[in-house]
Amino acid sequence: MKKWTLLKKTKASGNKFTRQLNIDDNIAQIMLNRNISEYEDIEMYINPSFDFLRDPFLLLDMQKAVSRIKLAIEKNEKICIYGDYDVDGVSSTSILKIYFESIGYPVDYYIPNRLEEGYGLNKEAIDCVYNMKTDLMITVDCGITSVSEVDYANKLGIDVIITDHHECQSEIPNAYAVIDPKRKDCEYPFKGLCGCGIALKLINALSGKENFKENINDYLEIVSLATICDIMPVLDENRIIVKNGLEILARGNNVGMKALIKVCGLEGKKIKSSHLGFAIGPRINACGRLGFSNLGVELFTEKDPIKAEKIAELMDLKNQERQEIEARIHKEAEEMISANPSYEEGKVIVLAAENWHHGVIGIVASKLTEKYYKPCILLCIEGKMATGSARSIKGFDLFSALYECRDLMERFGGHEQAAGLTIDIDNIDELRRKINNIADNKLEIKDLIEEIKIEYEIEEENINLDFVDKLHVLEPFGIKNPTPYFLMRECYVKRAYLIGKDKSHLKMTIVKDKEIECIGFSMSYLMDKFDVEDMVDIVFQIDENTYNGKTKVQLLLKDIRLNRPKNILKRPQYLKEIDKLLNLNRAYISSNRQNSSNIEELDMANKEKEKNKKIDTHNEKNDKNNIINTDKINNKISEYFDITGNKICKIANIADILSNDDLIIINSMRGFFRAISDINIASDEKINYIFLSNIDKIDLKVYNKIIMYDYFDNYQEMEYILKNKNNNSEFLINFESSDYIYIRNKFREIDFVRDNFVLAYKFFMVNKKQTMRYSEFIEILGLSPIKVYTILKVLESEDLLNYKIDYDKDLFEFELLPKPNKKLDLEQNKIVKFLNSKIQID
Repeated sequence: MKKWTLLKKTKASGNKFTRQLNIDDNIAQIMLNRNISEYEDIEMYINPSFDFLRDPFLLLDMQKAVSRIKLAIEKNEKICIYGDYDVDGVSSTSILKIYFESIGYPVDYYIPNRLEEGYGLNKEAIDCVYNMKTDLMITVDCGITSVSEVDYANKLGIDVIITDHHECQSEIPNAYAVIDPKRKDCEYPFKGLCGCGIALKLINALSGKENFKENINDYLEIVSLATICDIMPVLDENRIIVKNGLEILARGNNVGMKALIKVCGLEGKKIKSSHLGFAIGPRINACGRLGFSNLGVELFTEKDPIKAEKIAELMDLKNQERQEIEARIHKEAEEMISANPSYEEGKVIVLAAENWHHGVIGIVASKLTEKYYKPCILLCIEGKMATGSARSIKGFDLFSALYECRDLMERFGGHEQAAGLTIDIDNIDELRRKINNIADNKLEIKDLIEEIKIEYEIEEENINLDFVDKLHVLEPFGIKNPTPYFLMRECYVKRAYLIGKDKSHLKMTIVKDKEIECIGFSMSYLMDKFDVEDMVDIVFQIDENTYNGKTKVQLLLKDIRLNRPKNILKRPQYLKEIDKLLNLNRAYISSNRQNSSNIEELDMANKEKEKNKKIDTHNEKNDKNNIINTDKINNKISEYFDITGNKICKIANIADILSNDDLIIINSMRGFFRAISDINIASDEKINYIFLSNIDKIDLKVYNKIIMYDYFDNYQEMEYILKNKNNNSEFLINFESSDYIYIRNKFREIDFVRDNFVLAYKFFMVNKKQTMRYSEFIEILGLSPIKVYTILKVLESEDLLNYKIDYDKDLFEFELLPKPNKKLDLEQNKIVKFLNSKIQID
């Protein structure tokens, strides 16, 4: 089960600055959840102007780099841009090439072939660059770990300027200039720029402030694409870049981008960050993965629309080829995991195989990490060496872990969440062992549970098209500024079914004051969690869907939890809670302690109960008797809790006050399900709950708060809690007057009805001894689970039946015992008498 973390447990609200800027509280709360709370930060967030971009010369070595490049231009030296094969590297190379072309200074570029050379600088590539008569090499999106390669370039007489954004290792390359905000000695305030973002900073420094502003649109579309595809935080300067980039995407100056958008079927549509990450970016990455990295640079630097369309179409074909390869590798990887339990048991999945395309395994590693929620390394074996891609989860620094294993690898590099490596095949098993040992020390079981961060529990009246429009101010979404998830609880499932060619998508209609359509892409597995007519809690994004010209709200599901089943027999694992609810073992203790005064009180109660039963029988639809009883009980509760006007009600925002020092007391199955829903979203700590029938088993004095989720069975129970709790602890009620019906129903279900016992006994006389599903047995009798449980306990106590229930497996094993010689009066059974004594008649 995924972990739900509610970022705001009370009603959504803003602060004085959001109110000054007239921002809706529901939108403002999302900003505050992202720590955007000061006036300047909020203003920059909602109005990401270019004026907020920082001075590029704050980056260490930027001045040295600019001076060297200008000297190269002055001396007419040969400049070569050394890029990388992914979207970020291709984009970085492209915008630098576009810049130099704009000032009339032609440059060369070199992108290593992923299949033959791998990531980053290599000596063979440097030889190639040297043969181009290069005097100055500028790396983009790579180079920060290439110590020996830079030394080699220096020996050949090539000056090297490194621009990178990856993590630094212990030694910085001896380049002419090294620009990387993640250098420990670099004080640049924002560390989240991608490689293309650093390249844009270099262009800014070379151009000058005013010239850069005039020409920024020449680069903005491409830098936006790189920022999203390299999974950078969409905050601070990145938000400025992406927000403004999306505004001009497909309308800007880049002919190649227009052609690619057309191939993706997005022409004429409003482009979102999701389109960059899941449609446009993959087509560029596919070319790099299959060894055609130059296509991306050719596309983005092409000025002829016809030629650009041909390149875009070729890239689309490469993407289709990539998808086929990816599907095969994914299938084989899943089979390997299924065949060897140790892969799934370990905290890090490490798989290796021949004939895997090492340009594609990174995508598969991402999918496996998402599915199993644990770090994953996939290795493509080629001869005696293996090339790998790794992906991680929150809380596990992949780069640091690989650094501890560096003696096993030929080379490696990357970030906390993603990395690449090359390793001798003889070291794969040791890598698997060592990195799992590291994970054992770093990751706890709770770290392997996916966390869903939820903005707040939204009120259903706010789910409308107007709110969808307001959400647009938060765009673009991405890392650190994710698409917001919301929570809604106690939703009635009206319809649910699977759609799609392979029936992998979940479509459902929920009702919460109004009908709302929901869809869960690739979430067919969630159908096992609920049934139609159940009540569910859902986590979702809010979107809109247009069909046949009509636009309406649609919820994009992220997760579902059962709130309360319509038919508990379909969820038999919950039947064991009835045992705790009734706790009929107390009957044996109670019968030994019962004295004549108890019996006299019981007789009086039974007479009054018979009187009320006649009223109910006379007019079952008339609930007047129930209302009178409720009023009397409410008067009593109001005295204890100092409630004015008998306005008994639930606690608003209960999740905000719950903690691990609290005790929840439950007295009905309805209260049980409500409490579990609250506990699930309340705290990281374990919150204790207990059924009222077991209250004498615990020390009430250790709890700071005691919260009652249901009405009491009788006044004595309330007095017992008040007498035994700590004087300083709070005693709160979290139910409303209408909830008394659930206690009334429980009373009716435990009431002795001879015909019910006869029905059950006849079944056992026919079947004698058998094992069957417990839920099936209850269904056959046609009685409520509470009635059936009570009957079984009574028959067992009279030595009429032996039975055993395995609730987890839904198994019921029973054997009818010989009928006793003496006639039994079940109304005098100690359990029956005990249950009657517990019912408070008013």
